[in-house]
Amino acid sequence: MTMTQKQRILAAARGEKQDKLPFGARIDLWYKYHDAHGTLPDKYRGRSQIDVVRDLGAGIQYRLFASLVREEYHDMEVIEKQDPPYIDTEYRTPVGTVTKKEILDTSEGYSVKYEMEKLFKSEKDYPVLKYVIEHTVPVANFEPLEKMRDELGEEGTVIAPVGRAWSPVQRVMREILGYETFFYELADRPAEVEELIELLNELDRKKREITVTSGLEILQVCSNWSDDIQTPVFRKYFVPWFREVCDFLHAHGCLATVHADGEMRRLNPLFRETGIDIAEAITPAPQTGVTMREFREQLGDEVTIWGGIPSILFEPMYSDEDFDAYVMNMFKEMAPGYRFIVGMGDNVPFDGDINRVRRVVELIDKYGSLPIEV
Repeated sequence: MTMTQKQRILAAARGEKQDKLPFGARIDLWYKYHDAHGTLPDKYRGRSQIDVVRDLGAGIQYRLFASLVREEYHDMEVIEKQDPPYIDTEYRTPVGTVTKKEILDTSEGYSVKYEMEKLFKSEKDYPVLKYVIEHTVPVANFEPLEKMRDELGEEGTVIAPVGRAWSPVQRVMREILGYETFFYELADRPAEVEELIELLNELDRKKREITVTSGLEILQVCSNWSDDIQTPVFRKYFVPWFREVCDFLHAHGCLATVHADGEMRRLNPLFRETGIDIAEAITPAPQTGVTMREFREQLGDEVTIWGGIPSILFEPMYSDEDFDAYVMNMFKEMAPGYRFIVGMGDNVPFDGDINRVRRVVELIDKYGSLPIEV
């Protein structure tokens, strides 16, 4: 019996055998940009991004940006002011006030807010930040997932985060302090920084107790690393947390994935200590400094690699012949092809050729039977 797109993706993610390479395509950046600017091809106007990927014949990776767990804030006043594309948020607590300024412009294809102004401004903010975290209550938010799973059916998989898109320490680094400030504060006030991390760990433990009841097979536990930033603290602050999360998810029949679309050479050996099942959005050379053969060797056979086609390969500076040659070489480097899901690293860019998604399907149909012999 022929496997469905979803069955192939889940089999590869679990290390099980499948008939041919799965393809979990992600096009949300391309789709949102062209939908907002009225520049979708005529046949795709008025249709969803799932309809587009279905028409191209690929399996679908649907990234659910709405969290499965909503955060509610108790015993404080939270004031949010929308001034598109900016969002200003103020947390007024009995021990003080903290503020942040974010930007989100979905018309450019983005789906995640960026904190232009972090919550942390000075050491005086630590008591307020701790109060905010301690008085944050997670609440189940499964309705967006249920709607999307119904629409997707057997044509792909949904990926959603356990809590937010980032692990607790990554959230402190990226969202609350900022990367540069994180390292200064860790050197000057390590106890304060580590207390923030532990409070977020405790909040995430509550979130994952809720998340595993959603029935979602693949849960995202972190994202957006670069080996020049995370490597110095990865073993001490990231690895123990991932071991705990992965043991919990595995005990509940779930798989753990991380969105690993940055420079990974120095992080790959540490990745093998985490217990994470899937390295998703893997972005190789020429967009980063690591080839697919090196990713396979460095991550080992116990990790499923999802990705492999750099976003820039969809852009017009690469010819159709360049694109075909790249994909064929990727097949050779990943042979025999188990524990590999073909995908983008990490998306089709707004100026990318969407027809190359269909070309990947054609090349898999011709050369992607497992084990790969090209």
